[in-house]
Amino acid sequence: MWRHPSNPRTRRHVLLLYNMDGTWPPEDQAYALECVRKMQEGLEEHGLIVRPVEVRRDVWGALAPYDPREWVVFNWCEALEGDPYAEAQVARCLEAAGFLYTGSGPWTLTVAGNKALMKTFLTLNGIPTPPWRVCHRLQDAEGWAHFPAIVKPAWEHGSVGLTLEAVVTRPRDLRERVAWVLETLRQPALVEMFIAGRELNVSLWGNGDPEPLPISEIFFDGLSEEERIVDAAAKWDRHSERYCRTLPVIPAPLDERTEAEVVHVAAQAYRVLRIRDYGRIDIRLAPDGTPYVIDVNPNPDLSPDAGFVRSAAAAGYSYGRMAAHILRLAWSRRPSRAARPVPAEGTLRRLLRF
Repeated sequence: MWRHPSNPRTRRHVLLLYNMDGTWPPEDQAYALECVRKMQEGLEEHGLIVRPVEVRRDVWGALAPYDPREWVVFNWCEALEGDPYAEAQVARCLEAAGFLYTGSGPWTLTVAGNKALMKTFLTLNGIPTPPWRVCHRLQDAEGWAHFPAIVKPAWEHGSVGLTLEAVVTRPRDLRERVAWVLETLRQPALVEMFIAGRELNVSLWGNGDPEPLPISEIFFDGLSEEERIVDAAAKWDRHSERYCRTLPVIPAPLDERTEAEVVHVAAQAYRVLRIRDYGRIDIRLAPDGTPYVIDVNPNPDLSPDAGFVRSAAAAGYSYGRMAAHILRLAWSRRPSRAARPVPAEGTLRRLLRF
């Protein structure tokens, strides 16, 4: 049962904020609604009053009926219709409206959403990450010497634009892949040394000193070294061979010393990027034992079959208990019960440029 920290008789009211896009295939829309239903039921089992709120493009319109002094937002909104990069914009709206909400703030979501910025902060803070370069034009790929390499679109997440062709072994292949990202995806290409090693997903939650959940390892069933990536097919296409041959194993079979080092590096990345409440750090463990951070995921996917959820389940958390714990972590960040004044609708629209 959810309890208010200072008043055990008070039940919390939760807005379950989620995004919907009319361009998604019908089966994807149905799956999103099913996930929302499961999350709502799981939270209600813990004594919370939950109201799902759908967002398409108008965040303010969705929030306008609710008083931030009475509602806490479980922010499950990853984009806006027609704008897959709007996650930080949603967080800015929640802050401008005075809502307490789960997950990371606009700064973190902006940095993590730009792989070049993310890698810059890791590098400046001495956190192991593979050698890298951003290519804004094809000429920027000249002189790259670390092969094999992997080429990623700089602004995408969820393995969008990542295929087996992303791993290259020759300068010619590198130029072709960089050109493909520039011309097809219309964004810079991030070139990174490909680390031949084990892939680990480290889920953590908390604020200040995050707590690790059981580490997950991706087992690449019978795949060659350069095929061992979690590309778009491996992540999303349940009917593909790639999906069936990239299997999560929890807990990852790691010796005590290696596990401690992996968690240490993951927690450093978590803190450097100012992740709040929960996050996932993706790591490649090199043959020499060095844990290289390859991606940082604030507000990682919380669908029932997602990696963070699997790690929480391995720690003994049901779906609803996991979500309720994330809400508790968000509530613990609130300095006082007094909410900030709610800006007028016109002010919000000017702030957010709606």
